[in-house]
Amino acid sequence: MTREVLLMLASQVSPIKAQRYLLAKKWKLVAKHPRKDILLFNHRRDKLKQIVIPASSDYEMYSNDLLNAVWWLEKEEQRDAATILGQMMVPDADVLRYRIRSPQAESGTLTLGAVHTLISCVVSSLSSAICDVFSPGQLHHKRLKTRQVKNLLEKAQFGQTEHGSFVVKVIAPLDDLDEKSPAFAEMRDGGTRQGIEHLLKSLTDVVKTVEKGTVKQFIRKGLATPPFSDNLINSIVDMRLWQDADIEISSEWSPILTPSKQVPSSVFIPSDYFDEIEKIGQGFSPKSSETPMEFFSGFVMELCGETNEKGKKYGDVIAHLTRSDGESFSAIMSLSETQHQDAIKSYEKNLPVSLSGRLIREGGRKKWIRDVGFFKLYDPEPVPAA
Repeated sequence: MTREVLLMLASQVSPIKAQRYLLAKKWKLVAKHPRKDILLFNHRRDKLKQIVIPASSDYEMYSNDLLNAVWWLEKEEQRDAATILGQMMVPDADVLRYRIRSPQAESGTLTLGAVHTLISCVVSSLSSAICDVFSPGQLHHKRLKTRQVKNLLEKAQFGQTEHGSFVVKVIAPLDDLDEKSPAFAEMRDGGTRQGIEHLLKSLTDVVKTVEKGTVKQFIRKGLATPPFSDNLINSIVDMRLWQDADIEISSEWSPILTPSKQVPSSVFIPSDYFDEIEKIGQGFSPKSSETPMEFFSGFVMELCGETNEKGKKYGDVIAHLTRSDGESFSAIMSLSETQHQDAIKSYEKNLPVSLSGRLIREGGRKKWIRDVGFFKLYDPEPVPAA
């Protein structure tokens, strides 16, 4: 990364945040020293090592002086300056990265549809992990919009796109870290750290399962004692934007709260693993008879039906739907002749529809609405002229 980019990053780090970072890394602030324009720190083990950062950002060379300190930290921590500066910006937050690697991504652009799918899957995977933490042992969460998930979505931030690549960066602040028992306080208020740890550990177990060739045994054992929900695994399945796309998910842990020793900081999912991972998703997903009836609203995006001997359309359509908890997705449904007429109007006039049915998965990423009950077109009548 160029010096200009690093200086720009350094300008976004306040002295207070840099100080919090160093204290979390066990550097000790020297309270008594002659200069008031700097903050002096002693090394946690070697007192002959010291580091100096500016006490104020209110001067022209602030970014340069802070970057010099970070370059010294590069050698001490064996990490690059960009990573250290990124963590200094948010010392009390975990930074979770979802990276998509494929020839399509390397072209420099992504379709808006691909971006929409990716962001939706990121939100769904984190929400599922939080729900798993607070409601463990469930194979399926009917609703992901819990109080804890709402807390995460309100506080987590979308970070700047990584230079030269497509990465969804989620900055997830940790709560109440000044409490005597920070892990308990964080769990009580949000479960953010526990959710991220659960996500990474679960996906690491999935990758190991594929590599061992024990998917059938994993499904059988999981149905008896669920290690995670189908919501979580299917959100990762849906993240496969292209057949040749690899996915890497990694976390840069806040230095203020040490992660569990057994939890990996990253997991890499090669593209050729996804066929087996889809089997786990299908195995964990509830069958149609176990799926409750729900209400949906949305728009018909594609007509795929057939024509009968009377010239009337019937059969499959594809619609973009929204559940009552706000989750959006595309699904296939089979409609009767009368319902299909309303679907045609929705498609041609861009009018919304509401319907009832059972949301199920069939064949990996495909979603279906089965047992469609009512299918109603919202077609407002024109206001009569006065």
